[in-house]
Amino acid sequence: MLLRVVLFGGKGGVGKSTLACATALKLSEHHKTLLLSIDPAHSLSGILQTKIGSEISKITHNLYAQELSAEELVEKYSNKVLSALKEVIPTLRSGLEEYTKQLRYSPTALETALLDRLVDYFEEPFDFIILDSAPTGQMVRFFYTMNSLENWFSFLEKIAEEKQKLESFMGRKDSLIELLRSRKERVKKVIKVLREKAIIFAVTNEDPLSIEEGDSLQKHLRDFKVYKVINRCRLEETPSLKIPYLENPFGIENLRKLRIDDLVKVIVSTESV
Repeated sequence: MLLRVVLFGGKGGVGKSTLACATALKLSEHHKTLLLSIDPAHSLSGILQTKIGSEISKITHNLYAQELSAEELVEKYSNKVLSALKEVIPTLRSGLEEYTKQLRYSPTALETALLDRLVDYFEEPFDFIILDSAPTGQMVRFFYTMNSLENWFSFLEKIAEEKQKLESFMGRKDSLIELLRSRKERVKKVIKVLREKAIIFAVTNEDPLSIEEGDSLQKHLRDFKVYKVINRCRLEETPSLKIPYLENPFGIENLRKLRIDDLVKVIVSTESV
């Protein structure tokens, strides 16, 4: 049963991916864990020092990892949408292909495709899913897209209901409403899981710019459980969670040396069982 979805966000270069890898390793000692990179500029392979591709790879006994290809993710989602629409509106085939082409390059295409893909991961037998995100802007857009999609599908559903009334009056069957409702249910499912099970670590260093960005992430995602983490911390006292500096944290054995017990305590103490 999925216990938690853990996301690492923050300014580029603060060590989000390193902490995601170390946390996934630690959790995998007792739980089946999936480490996913949703950052278009992947770095899991370099940090773990083992090859990770666009398919799920087994890293250790309980740890699995994957670097999602943004281009492939959007392409598969667009083709999935096109295939479904062709079935219910076959007379608009050429127009649908143009629509799908535009969908691939829409501003939130990656976030929409990722949300749809996450539903499948949530149904897999993992106890923890760790998401290594791109810098702050993409993470904020990801959550904003999540909320807007629910409203968008509700709007489309109302239009389809009116269309269905007309088609029924004309004695014709209309399958569009069923398609939209199935898409809406997938969106609602991923939203429900993230609202109930997501923990977000806003990673910073000690410099003012990364701390300011961490504060911004907390503000934007205040409806979720967000914890600020100072990575490579040399301070004695800080109200944030802190990870002490480690000279060379790369490779599985060195990642195990990172003192991330405070992060794990937060994750485990707030498990949704």
